Amino acid sequence: MTVEALRTHLKEGRPVEMLDVREAHEYGGGEDAIPGSKNVPMGQVFVDAMQGTLPKDRKIVTICKTGSRCAIVADELKKKGYDIEHLEGGLNAWHQGTAA
Repeated sequence: MTVEALRTHLKEGRPVEMLDVREAHEYGGGEDAIPGSKNVPMGQVFVDAMQGTLPKDRKIVTICKTGSRCAIVADELKKKGYDIEHLEGGLNAWHQGTAA
């Protein structure tokens, strides 16, 4: 999902679960996180999916710093039937879009 598409999705109030898949030490206090996102490290996302606690009833967008790690998570969970996408370019692209 592009930054523009996610911003539109949020602006229109459509339900979306935003998962920041960075590790806790990378996430820190979440100062650079997208408002409304939850920090769920990559490994925990896979555990949640295996345990059935990851929502299948709404869109999920995975987020990381550059878009690489979150793409891996999204690709794997899409194969398991989740309505999931990753944020292209990650937080770097999100924050560049904010400055524009």
